Amino acid sequence: MKNGVNRALAAKKNFLQNILIASVVLSLNCAPIAAYAMPEPVPAAQNDKEKAAAAKKKEAEKKKKEAEKAKAAKAKAKAAEAKKKEAEKKKAANAKATAEKKEAAEKQRAAQAKANEKKREEAQKEAAKAQAQREKEAAERAKIAAQREADKAKKEAAEKAKEEKAIRDYEKYQESLENPKKEVISYFNLGFRVGYAAMMDKFKDVYMGAGTLNQKNALQQLKGGPGAGIDLTYSLEYGHFLFETGLDFRYLNSTSIYGFNAERTDLRYNAKYNYLFDRMTEMRHLMQVGVPVMFGAQFSRYYFLLGAKIHYSIAAPYSQKGKYDVTVDDPAFIDPYGMGIYELNKTTNKAIKFNQPDVSVAAEFGIDLDEWLQKQPRTDKDAKKKKQQLKPGQRLPFGPEHVHYRVSLFAEYGVLNSNGTPAALPVEFAGNQVEVQKSNTMLALNGNTKLNNLFVGAKFTIQFEVPGKTARPVPPPPAYAIYSVVDAVTNEPIPVAFVETRGTESGKIALREKQINPKKGFRQKHAVGNFTASAKAENYYPAEQQFTVEKVGTTQYVTIALQPRPVLRVRVYNKETGLVVPATVQILANGATEPAYNLATDSVNGEAKQMLAEGPQYKLHIAQMGYDTLDMVIANIGDSLNIALTPIKKGEVFIVKNLFFATNKTRILSRSEEALNDLYMYLARNPQVRIKIVGHTDSVGKDAANQKLSDGRANEVMKDLIERGIAPERLQAEGRGETQPIDTNDTEEGRQNNRRVEIEIL
Repeated sequence: MKNGVNRALAAKKNFLQNILIASVVLSLNCAPIAAYAMPEPVPAAQNDKEKAAAAKKKEAEKKKKEAEKAKAAKAKAKAAEAKKKEAEKKKAANAKATAEKKEAAEKQRAAQAKANEKKREEAQKEAAKAQAQREKEAAERAKIAAQREADKAKKEAAEKAKEEKAIRDYEKYQESLENPKKEVISYFNLGFRVGYAAMMDKFKDVYMGAGTLNQKNALQQLKGGPGAGIDLTYSLEYGHFLFETGLDFRYLNSTSIYGFNAERTDLRYNAKYNYLFDRMTEMRHLMQVGVPVMFGAQFSRYYFLLGAKIHYSIAAPYSQKGKYDVTVDDPAFIDPYGMGIYELNKTTNKAIKFNQPDVSVAAEFGIDLDEWLQKQPRTDKDAKKKKQQLKPGQRLPFGPEHVHYRVSLFAEYGVLNSNGTPAALPVEFAGNQVEVQKSNTMLALNGNTKLNNLFVGAKFTIQFEVPGKTARPVPPPPAYAIYSVVDAVTNEPIPVAFVETRGTESGKIALREKQINPKKGFRQKHAVGNFTASAKAENYYPAEQQFTVEKVGTTQYVTIALQPRPVLRVRVYNKETGLVVPATVQILANGATEPAYNLATDSVNGEAKQMLAEGPQYKLHIAQMGYDTLDMVIANIGDSLNIALTPIKKGEVFIVKNLFFATNKTRILSRSEEALNDLYMYLARNPQVRIKIVGHTDSVGKDAANQKLSDGRANEVMKDLIERGIAPERLQAEGRGETQPIDTNDTEEGRQNNRRVEIEIL
């Protein structure tokens, strides 16, 4: 403690010494400065003189300053006066200039006012002129509109009058049909006939002698053949009565087969030759021209004709072919012996001749085809085009309405024996030759063979009616149905709708499916009857409408109201920003694993719509990249849903679904395109978002290999996004191998879940 006190005293002593030394040094340094600042002392007398001189000098300087001051004041006053005068002069000039300027401005304002007044007057004139022009144009438009309305009304009245006249003419014509006037109607006919023909021969009183037919062993078989004919006739109609005559051309072809024995005796050797004709075929051809005389009647579309036809034969060739067997009964031999089989010589001897004329009874029954084949009659308008002037009650000259068509069945049978062939043996020989030298037609057998012709078949006739003064047929005026399809709720026309009409009772199509014009509708001709129209349109329930066309010439308005089908509308947007989100929306029926509908909302308004099938309960599923997954039940298939998706925030992680790689490789498979595009679109829509791409593998293989594989896959995804346009600084890639499994590695399904790529929001 004592040491401490000594140290304190020593320190105080040192401090005082330092202060003393500093004071001495400071005094030495400041002494010259003080001496320099202090004035030297002055004597007293010298000081008084200097004071008086200084006062005098000061007084003189004062007077001088006062004089200078007075002079300056005088100059200043003079300058002020000059300045004042100059100011007054300038003020006067300014006042004058202002007055002149004001006067000029007044003049300019007056001129401008005058010009404005003139301009206003001109504008008023132009406005009045424009108003007059508008009124004139409005009057012209009104006049045109009125003219159009008048023309439309006139046209509608003319059409209505025309329709009414058509109805009256048709009703008058129908009355004339119900109470027809008896008058003669003439026709020239061209007929075509085809059918079956036969020449039926009959033998009697056959002479039994050498070289003649052995009737006991005779065989005859009639086959007949084709026949054809052309008729050029004239017919008339009087009420129901029909008469027809003219020229008839026909060709008959008939084949008959014969079997018989012929005998001859050799006078030198007394031997008998027996000729056996097994199947000798004789084909006859007959061409005839005749005159028909037919009477009949017409009832509605059916008619019949009965009468006779008188024919004259103009040609009758025939031909034969066949084989015969020759046996000889010689007294020199115990048994007969054969000479062989020979071909019949085709050379004929006696030609076929006929008794003239050949009379046949004829019958014809048929039906008119006009209602199916005849064209519509020409109208007066057509006649005017051809400058044909018709007298009242006179029909148009020959035209489509004067051509008629018929089809019928006919039969013609010859009632007289038409055979006139001279008698002759069926075969002839020369000397003692074994072979037949000549053959004759079987119709020449002893001159006793009768022949009757038969011709039956079908006939098609074209009738050319001779125009007369009777009323020409009046077609029924058409009836129309005007279709329109409207929305049952708004009663507005549906833009695209289709209509089909069938007969209510028959079910036949009256109008094939047709698209209806929403503004004008659709006008369709209809027959009289009951019809059922069915309409359909997209997003509407189909509907039917029954209507009746009661009479010709009327117009039926058919309006079909369709009930709109409910449509599900979905709009998807970002919950935080309110911006629309293009997203894939899956609609699944309850209990189903696969979506029934896949909707894609657009990038403009984020909306999509779909009409769902009625019946099942549906749920909605959205798994959009960068947003929380959303599942919800759809209460009504006609709802409009606004769905807000919550974006995944910083630090959150989600798995990229449907991203596929080649096995044990980093190459991305092409079926991953949709997943990669969704990831790209998420980043493009959210430019502030940065992500880390993390690759994971299962536990199969070595750790180092799995780590390398996960690194490579994460980098491949990052590379793909960069190539698509995402800035590299927004992306990071990292592989974590098998270190972070989310499922077991003991099953294939678990390993597949572990092989994944995750996105971590940075």
